[in-house]
This record gives sequence, structure tokens and C-alpha cells, in this order.
Amino acid sequence: MITATISTYNREKYLPQVLDSLKNQTLNHSLFEILMVDNNSPGNTKEISDEFEAQNPSLNYAYFLETNQGLSYGRNKGIKEAKGKYITFIDDDAFLAEDYLEKIYNYFEANKNVAAIGSKILLHYEDIIPDWENKYLNSLLGYFNLGNQEKTFTKNDYPRGSNMSFRMDVFEKIGAFNVSLGRNKGGLGGGEEKDIFNRIYQFPELKVVYIPNALVYHCVPIERTTEKFIKRQAIGTGVSENFRTNNESSASYYKRLFIELFKWGASFYLAVFFLLKNQAAKSKMILKFRWWVSKGLLIGDKEK
Repeated sequence: MITATISTYNREKYLPQVLDSLKNQTLNHSLFEILMVDNNSPGNTKEISDEFEAQNPSLNYAYFLETNQGLSYGRNKGIKEAKGKYITFIDDDAFLAEDYLEKIYNYFEANKNVAAIGSKILLHYEDIIPDWENKYLNSLLGYFNLGNQEKTFTKNDYPRGSNMSFRMDVFEKIGAFNVSLGRNKGGLGGGEEKDIFNRIYQFPELKVVYIPNALVYHCVPIERTTEKFIKRQAIGTGVSENFRTNNESSASYYKRLFIELFKWGASFYLAVFFLLKNQAAKSKMILKFRWWVSKGLLIGDKEK
């Protein structure tokens, strides 16, 4: 069995969509369960959950309340309550291709040496596509695409949170998500995904693979495309990297600062490239994003 767990906070608008995409999975219903982890939402998450459960008695479905605030707490609750041999983490503002669970489940079954799987995250714009949008910044909106060929992740990259799946026994070796990292209520922190995959990479026998055909669609409302939101997200990324690397060691933090210098070089190159193509909005946002990340990285939790 594979467990699909949704950790949600105050996202009632999107819950029917993600639940419908789980209900319509091609994988035999006896081979998966759905866990809704309510991270202390102030709205009607429980009512939406109860209605879905009542309308779909044939599904293996359960609701849990996690009162400790934070995405990592919610994901850890899913790990604790899961009955499956495998687990996949579903964002509450995303939805799945109908064969998603089938692809993940069958791949794990056929590849016993694989500890974790990542795949494509495509964007579903609800309104306009912003004028700054480009493939170098699309990750801000949740986009992730390594192409159409299967490959093994190395320590320099990892699956993204909207599309990551694990063998449950992995957590016995590496532990659960770091609750000091990740989003909390309306905060835009992160780092918990990079942290958990870095711990996996400490075990050479644990293989993490990218498969191209298990698709997740991430919703992009217009408010997520504003400069105000991007600034908060970028600073949150920098703050989280400050905490994550300093938690590892001072050397890790200074290494991250060194990497940031290289990223500045790439950002300047891309900014000039787009400026020469008369795409000033793309050029400007690339530099602003880099500045905001660097600011968070240098200041750390003083920016919170």
C-alpha cells in the first residue's frame, strides 16, 4: 500500500480539487490510503474532510489534527499515522494526474533499491502569466522539470516537496522532517526538503531517482505572482538556508555563502541576456530575487 498524505493549513479553496484528483486515481483503491493532516486550520477543513469521506466510503481515508504549527509537523504526523509501505506527500494547493499513484507505486515495487522518488511539477496558472516569468525563476511558483529521461539524483539536487515519495523504512534510518525548518502558518520558510535529502545522501545505499511521468500540477493564483509575495518567499529561502547550514556547521554556512557568489554571477549574466532581448521585467526580477535571498542568508532569523 502507498499512503498519500496532505498536510494542510487554511487552504479550503483547494482541498476539493486535490481530493478529487486522489479519488480519481487509476491505482486500485485497495492499494492506497489518503491521510488529511489538518495543521490547526482556522477554517472549515474538518467539514470538507468529513463530507469527502462520507461521499467516498470505498476509499481508505482518515483525518488527523496536528496542533503543533508548521508543515514539518504536519508531514511528520503523516509519517506517524501512515499504514503504507510507501508514502507520498501532496501539497494542499496541487493536484495529481490520474495515474500518479500508479506510477509511483509500480516503480517502487519494481525497483527495490530505490529509497525515494521525485518527478515533474507543472504549473497551473489560475489567472495571468506574469511578465517576469521564465524558466530560471519558475521554481518560485513550484515548477520542477528535469526532462523526459529517468536519472539518479546526486547530492547537488533533490526532489521538490510537491512531488516527493519515500519508502517508509527510510525514516527509520534518517529520522523525520526537521520541525525547525519549513513553512509555518503564513510564513514562507523552507529548507526542510533539502535537509531530509541531505540526510538520505549520507547513506550511499539509499538511491533517489527522478522519473519523468508521475505528474503533479501546482496551482498559481495571481497573488503568488506579485513582487510582494516573491520578496517574502526569497527572503524566507535565505533565512532558512542560514538556519539549515549553521545548524550543520560554520563551514557549511560559509560554503553556502561561497555558492551564493557564483549564483550572483549567473544572475548578472541572465539579467544582461534578458535585457538585450528587451525583456526588462525578467532581468529585473532575477536580480531582485538574488538580492532578497542573499539578504535572508546574511541576516538570518533577524529578518523574521
